[in-house]
Amino acid sequence: MPQKVKPGQLGMATPFGEILGSSTEEMNAEFKDYKALGADWIRMDFHWDLVQPRAGVWNWSLIDKVVNAANAHGIKVVAILEGVPGWLDQGLGTKASQAALGTFAGEAAKRYGDRVDHWEILNEPNKDHINAQNYTAGLKAAYTAIKAVDADDTVITGGTAPVPNTGNGMVGAVDYLEQMYDAGAKNYFDAVGYHPYTYPQMPSSSSSWNGWQIMEDGIRGEMLANGDGGKQIWMTEFGAPTAGSNTALTQAQQAQVIREAVDIAQDYDWAGPIMWYSYKDRGGSTGTAENWFGLVGPNGEKKAAYNTFKDLGNKDGGAVTAPIKEPAITPQPTPKPVEQDDAAGDIIKVGTLTKWQKIAYDDGDTIDLSAIDANSTVRGNQAFNFIGSNWLDDPRDLGVYHNSGQNRTYVQGDVDGDGAFDLNLVIDGIHKLTADDFIL
Repeated sequence: MPQKVKPGQLGMATPFGEILGSSTEEMNAEFKDYKALGADWIRMDFHWDLVQPRAGVWNWSLIDKVVNAANAHGIKVVAILEGVPGWLDQGLGTKASQAALGTFAGEAAKRYGDRVDHWEILNEPNKDHINAQNYTAGLKAAYTAIKAVDADDTVITGGTAPVPNTGNGMVGAVDYLEQMYDAGAKNYFDAVGYHPYTYPQMPSSSSSWNGWQIMEDGIRGEMLANGDGGKQIWMTEFGAPTAGSNTALTQAQQAQVIREAVDIAQDYDWAGPIMWYSYKDRGGSTGTAENWFGLVGPNGEKKAAYNTFKDLGNKDGGAVTAPIKEPAITPQPTPKPVEQDDAAGDIIKVGTLTKWQKIAYDDGDTIDLSAIDANSTVRGNQAFNFIGSNWLDDPRDLGVYHNSGQNRTYVQGDVDGDGAFDLNLVIDGIHKLTADDFIL
């Protein structure tokens, strides 16, 4: 029986050619750094059109090379079976193409045995002109073939792109999953794959088009409606660019995206791992966002997100666990107790910086932050500056952010001007806090 994964574990989602690199030495150096970062997983492409360029011809040599390197470095592989060859119907609209996907999946499972135990069936099919009915037929064939080799292997649905609504040649992520269930997919996967991109917003944003919010409300809701509440959602691709478009983030904001995603995911037993896209910037045109998703720059310089990933990745405690009853929450760092009680009208005194502290807040309470120096870049004890729901940017910034799917309010402060929170108070429920609710 497939095992669940600890919520919010980190892995890498690096394109196959970029993992392969220009030499074996370069590839092994990258895997060595994945290990140093605490990455438990590598999501890698098993390019079907590369492995089987025509019917009856198989060439696994490049896949072998990368799988062997991952195994040697202790990184678990999530294999994406993707890239329908040109000699087949690329929309999987024929029984022959659907059966061929099953054959490919079975051959891969037999070849890699215990070296690969996790299989993702295609990538973003909801924007790849494969309708949900045809996709489900191919998924059934792949699932059946993989399970015939090893019933304990995990089959993940193709990570859907976070498309909010159906239109313009793409199918909304929730619509696609609903259509898959209608086509009989329920018993042919162990986990749902999804890509909860949020930029330029943060994972905690409650905007309806935010990819994370779509996951919490729509994707999870669809699973519950179909009796699949015990299955996890694997975030098989997730990231944010630091250049290339007007929605790009600063390096500090990119780091904050990682931290928020892990913090939130660790609170849900239905959350699977988070595969970060990607390891290294391609560089080149600053007008192309695709070139700037890395943890490191094009010349190997480490971004702020690199250190955040490393901090979190080395705390998540191994790759696979038995079925989970309660989510693991790791405070970062362990905070001192907050002085409070549960009656409305209280003053809740917070005297120390903390990256994760739940407080019992009732409307009418006052949160006293006056003991905290809100600007570590100058002498003295500076007061916070309330900025509402705007992004943190400068020392002293204090913002309030809502996550309606999680039914939480976050109070976050930046004391050094790096755009990432140094104070993070977590309150159950949605509370419309203003400057009057604080002693700054």
